[in-house]
Order: sequence, then structure tokens, then C-alpha cells
Amino acid sequence: MNNADYILSLCKELLAAGKAPSVALIKSRAQKPLPLADILSVLQKWKQAPEALAAKAKPVAETEQQVPSLSQRVDKLEKQMSELIALVTQIHQQLGKS
Repeated sequence: MNNADYILSLCKELLAAGKAPSVALIKSRAQKPLPLADILSVLQKWKQAPEALAAKAKPVAETEQQVPSLSQRVDKLEKQMSELIALVTQIHQQLGKS
């Protein structure tokens, strides 16, 4: 998901909570760093046609499921590292026997 779609989903979430989307609210709710230029661009479009953009926005819960958490990423990297260490050890043993 690109930044614009993510910002749109945050705007929709804020609107559902009864709050008007703003740079500060978007930055505080975002789970990842967002460029200020992207936020301003989306907010400008949002103010011109909020209904049209709200219909396009996916719920934030859907978007967060697509982005792996830090612990999931660490777990995956640790597993890959273990596999690589096992392969290096196996290659080292094979070269030592030759």
C-alpha cells in the first residue's frame, strides 16, 4: 500500500471517530513515518472531495495486516540466519573432508 492510500485510510478512521483529519492527527495515528508532503497533498485532496476519497480508502485494520510487525520481521530474519549458518557449517565440513 502506498503512502497516499494509507493516509486516506487514516483520514477515514479519524472521520469515523468524529475528528477532522489534520497533519498532527495523521502523524500521531500513523504506524510508520510519513513524508509531510504526502500528508499535505492527500489532505488538500481530502478537503476538496472527502466523500469521493473516503469511498476509495481501505480500512486501516486491513492495511496494518499487510504490513508485518517488527517482531514478525525479526523472527523471519532469525530463521533465515539460522538456515544460512547451517549451510555455511555444512559447506565448511564438506571442504574440510576433501
